[in-house]
Amino acid sequence: MAEKIRYTRRDLKGPDEFISTFGRTIAWCKENRSKVVAVTLGVVAVVALGLGTRAYLQWEENKSSRDLWPHLNRAREILQAPSAADPEKVAAIEQFLAAHANSHPDTRATVYSRYYLGSIAFIRGNYDLAVSQFQAGIATGKETGIMKYLLRQGIASSLEAKGDFAGAAAAYRNAATFADGEMKTQSRLGEARILALSGKNAEAAALYRLVLKEAPGTPLRDLVEIRLAQTE
Repeated sequence: MAEKIRYTRRDLKGPDEFISTFGRTIAWCKENRSKVVAVTLGVVAVVALGLGTRAYLQWEENKSSRDLWPHLNRAREILQAPSAADPEKVAAIEQFLAAHANSHPDTRATVYSRYYLGSIAFIRGNYDLAVSQFQAGIATGKETGIMKYLLRQGIASSLEAKGDFAGAAAAYRNAATFADGEMKTQSRLGEARILALSGKNAEAAALYRLVLKEAPGTPLRDLVEIRLAQTE
């Protein structure tokens, strides 16, 4: 049986430890009022700065998106039918996208501006500019979802178009790590195509076999088998 703790009358009349500590704290605060006020104001300022910065960044994100979205349909139309696009309209949309990217450099919407600027540069045959725009989109650190893949695939396609086969193969391989399904298959095929063009048939064949293993039901199966046969 637990031993009972007996309190004397003196114990019961003694000050409660919490109350005593609290009282000493209050007394210290009164004596050092200026220090307490300074520390409190400092804490409030830090919290206010954090909340203010967060609010500003969110406002910047929202403004960037509002400015950009109305123009994206025109950019998509250019990419879907580049040969039919009015040169003046293409120049105007390029000018807007560049201004938008420069005005909102650290926002998610800028990733889209960089992607479309890179894509327009690609269809114009300016592959170096295309690569730099895609890389700038990645450099924001704001790319999410499918944009992680599209920007890297854009780099790979641009390097292939300019004849940088070593860079293109590496870029296709990198893009594949940010994709799955048919998008990964496209990147695998891009790398295999580059390897075959570089005379590395054994490596290309290995990739074609990997595609057939990873995606046996791909709509491109017949094409993959033909290219595999060509490399063996």
